[in-house]
Amino acid sequence: MRKYYQAALTVTAVVSLISLLIYIHEYNKLRYVLEVFNYFGQPGPRKADASCANVSSSFTSFSAKFDEPIPSWQHLEDDLYIYSAYSINEKEIRAVGLGTRSSISNVQCLVYFEDESKPILGSFKFNPIGNAVVSNLREGLRYGGYHFVCTYTSDKTPTGITFVKKSNKYLNYAPIFSIKIQPQSLSHSRIAVCVTQSLIKPTKSIDMIGFIAFHALIGMDNFIIYDSGIPNEFNSKLKEMANDPTSFWKFTYTVVPWNFPFTEIDQNVIREIIETDCLYRTYNNAAYAITLSWNEYVNLKYHHATIDLLADYKKTNKMVADRYKLQLTTFCTQQADNKQYANSTLIVLKKTKTSENILEDRSICIHKPFVTLQKSRVYVKEIGKNLIAVNQYKYCNNYKETKEIEDLTILRFAQDIQNSSILRKYLGRYNALRAV
Repeated sequence: MRKYYQAALTVTAVVSLISLLIYIHEYNKLRYVLEVFNYFGQPGPRKADASCANVSSSFTSFSAKFDEPIPSWQHLEDDLYIYSAYSINEKEIRAVGLGTRSSISNVQCLVYFEDESKPILGSFKFNPIGNAVVSNLREGLRYGGYHFVCTYTSDKTPTGITFVKKSNKYLNYAPIFSIKIQPQSLSHSRIAVCVTQSLIKPTKSIDMIGFIAFHALIGMDNFIIYDSGIPNEFNSKLKEMANDPTSFWKFTYTVVPWNFPFTEIDQNVIREIIETDCLYRTYNNAAYAITLSWNEYVNLKYHHATIDLLADYKKTNKMVADRYKLQLTTFCTQQADNKQYANSTLIVLKKTKTSENILEDRSICIHKPFVTLQKSRVYVKEIGKNLIAVNQYKYCNNYKETKEIEDLTILRFAQDIQNSSILRKYLGRYNALRAV
């Protein structure tokens, strides 16, 4: 009898051990599923990610090479500067340039081809960028941003381009700009966010990571940073996080240099030049593109993802447009913190009162890069403030004279942004480094 009793205990122990192992295995599977659901569920940026096929495709769709070409402002001659060059049409090259009208009017373009020892002369023309074409400097010169357009007749693929005066006086010293040949068709619906340096300098790391985490939360997760002084440590961390294949988040973080040659050009001119390069850089690599500063946040009032709002507009013929204009709302940083989030590190949670009588002389638009760069006339539609706006957080010079109104609409994302995997991962690494 004792033998049977020991045998029964042994069998019971073995069965219990096997059951325990099965339980641990199933628990880990369930935990993984819940973690994936927590990231991809509402209010997440992508409703379609519920299926395995769509989750897999989201892991492979973040491969656009937004850093090509690597740009840099180059001084050519006589108040003439070039930043970057692209090919979006057959036998045509476009460059983003800066100069005075008199310096540009006497320019010619030379195109380089593979296996050709000498460049071929192209046909040159130029078009002003945006509305703020020119700006005064102290010396009285008037500068503006321009599209430099060079057409050529060769059937070969161009490899480089240079611009010189017709005298060819400095041909041997003129820099050759590499050309990025952009795709001819669009195969995805990603949104690119081109980020300019805000007037608040230096921008704090916590504000920059808050900007990244918040916009990734609403599906605007392809960031192109025009860098004019961001700490290397911050850029390195964000690149490492973006390239981490084991993470649940998926975003791109691309840094391009912005060594703008002047400090006295109007900020609207600078922003329009950046926006133009952004459109060329994202041409057929993104369905939509928007240019924001670090202190500007897209505030969705109803939708959970920006692409969902744009899709709703696309469904209705009367509402579809080539470019969507967003209203700008100013939040003065001198205001008292929101009591509920006074201890938060995120400015979008702390500052919740708008200054209604501060008017901005500019607009922010969501572009379709393909349409904006190819159409001579673009149909623009303003989206109502009840659906979307851009919250701008800045120091207000006449703050005492402003009329404040509470605007808590962005707090609908408060819990999700505070629990953001991107934000928590960055803060965890930062605190760990400080503790060492």
